Amino acid sequence: MKLDWEDLAAGAGHWLELFDSAFAMDDVPLEARPLKSAMWLVKDGISELPPGESKTDYFDKEWFAALVVAIKQWYEDRYGAEAFLPNRTPLSGLVTLHGTLVRISIRETISEVEVEGETAWLIFPDAIHESETTLSFFPSKPNLNSLTQEERAKVEDRVSQVVKHSRSTKLMLDFASDLPDEAKQMAAGLWGHIEKGVADIVTLKPAVAAVGCWELHLAVEKAFKVFAQQNGKKLTGHDLQALSEKVKPLGCTVTQELLQKLPHWKTSIEYRYGEKEIAVSDAVEIYEAALHLVDEITSKLRRDLVINNAGLLLKKPRWVGRK
Repeated sequence: MKLDWEDLAAGAGHWLELFDSAFAMDDVPLEARPLKSAMWLVKDGISELPPGESKTDYFDKEWFAALVVAIKQWYEDRYGAEAFLPNRTPLSGLVTLHGTLVRISIRETISEVEVEGETAWLIFPDAIHESETTLSFFPSKPNLNSLTQEERAKVEDRVSQVVKHSRSTKLMLDFASDLPDEAKQMAAGLWGHIEKGVADIVTLKPAVAAVGCWELHLAVEKAFKVFAQQNGKKLTGHDLQALSEKVKPLGCTVTQELLQKLPHWKTSIEYRYGEKEIAVSDAVEIYEAALHLVDEITSKLRRDLVINNAGLLLKKPRWVGRK
């Protein structure tokens, strides 16, 4: 079964325009809109389905597959096909290899095929998964066998810690519940500060690395403030020590040794404005402490759904991969 997208546009274009305007208001990613539009069209825009079909059990039906494909073609005509390539940008981390700072890439989810072309597991690990190795996280695939046993153990431990803190933090931020609107916005942008910090530090330029340290300061600051707002208290200011004291009565304590590794908030502001440089090695220590602290703080967030290390068995719908 196949629908002509231009015929669909002629008959249901006003619905698609309406849905797309709503998606734009809610900042729905482009790649998610065709499927959502098809579901909304079935719910609100289609008054009569083929004989014997129902609006409550249609996801794997041939007519729905044809509808999704046609709507996707409508969207590709509207925005361009390249806009609908899925964004699978991995999380970034920093480790030292042969005394040189390098970036590692961390996937948020892992897919494992169960039945080729039919079903697959989608796994949400909060640390290194059993299917992964240390080398999995290095895009350049360096020769780790060239390291001494002691050096390799250190690299493996560092990668393990960075992966654990990164994945755990993202899961907590993505599934935190009962957040006020301001806290939702802070939670949504928190990981971006860590990414910016990594990108700045890996340039190996002291002035740029200093700006990265300010970004890491903001990540820790926002983690404290998101936790506080989830518990009914709004905090202000950049003083991390003061913020840590204010969240203690709410049930959040952090490792003071880690907190003390971060610069004073006034120094961080100097980094922000380029008034002060920092040695790259010191910036790396700040990154490691900040990443650990953010994980500690966000681990205290309440969630309605705990999905750490859970696996979802997904069945491939008819519309996936069709054109």
